[in-house]
Amino acid sequence: MRRLIPFLPEKPPRSAPAKRAAARNARISWRKRLSAAGLAAALSAGLSLAAFVAVSDRPVRAWRAAEAGALAWTARRGLVISDIQAVGRQRTGGEDLLRALGVGRDTPILGLDLVDAKRRVESLPWVAHAEVERLLPHTLRIVISERVPVAISQNGGRSVLIDATGTEIVAVAAQAAGLPIVTGRGAPQAVAALLAEIAPFPEIAARVKAAVRVGDRRWDLKLDAVEGGIEVRLPETGSAAAWGRLAELDRKHRLLSRDVALIDLRLPDRMVVRLANGKTLPPPDLGQPRKGGRSA
Repeated sequence: MRRLIPFLPEKPPRSAPAKRAAARNARISWRKRLSAAGLAAALSAGLSLAAFVAVSDRPVRAWRAAEAGALAWTARRGLVISDIQAVGRQRTGGEDLLRALGVGRDTPILGLDLVDAKRRVESLPWVAHAEVERLLPHTLRIVISERVPVAISQNGGRSVLIDATGTEIVAVAAQAAGLPIVTGRGAPQAVAALLAEIAPFPEIAARVKAAVRVGDRRWDLKLDAVEGGIEVRLPETGSAAAWGRLAELDRKHRLLSRDVALIDLRLPDRMVVRLANGKTLPPPDLGQPRKGGRSA
């Protein structure tokens, strides 16, 4: 999606004769601008080539003055920034983008360092990757790939949105946007693998509210609620198979619809289920599911 960040207000509509005259002038202007652009590019390349010698033989201030004069010359001939096209921008604010670019109306377009502009745009919280290019005579085009939040990382009372790589995006209120909360050493870096394991079981995945990384080796999860929900303990290895066992048991016996407090999946050959009343319920002896559906 392309979104414009205009520097100037829109002009009122013109009459048909005025439009024809403007079109003629535009063709002439374009020829002049393209000619100026070619000359400016050559001048810019010449100045860059001379920089190696000039800096060593003349004061740096003189070189900078010459460079500024060359850019001012190109600006007088129409090579200035008046429009910015931002493609892929959804959560990145227009003002934030302008500040990162460091440009304004009538900034010489040839004076913008594209590599540095790319670096500054990619320093914005939501931007994962960006490309910046000039569309002469007066447009900058920025193509942005934004980060996708997958969880909320909590550490020391601070809640931050993170993407699948564990990169922090922005601070946020706990449980915002219905994303799971993850805590513990190594949790942000391991959350993508956890979500990939749960994805084949969407009914259970939708109920995951929190995940605690234990010793940076395995996970303890909370279903339905962060406080008072069903605790699910996963093994260090083979956690994907453990999820499959839980999903199959829930499909056959509606295990997650009971007053369950804890499901321990850490042992590969058995599953320990503890009810809210403290009793342990062996999986083969499930009986009838309770009335009322899911536990809260």
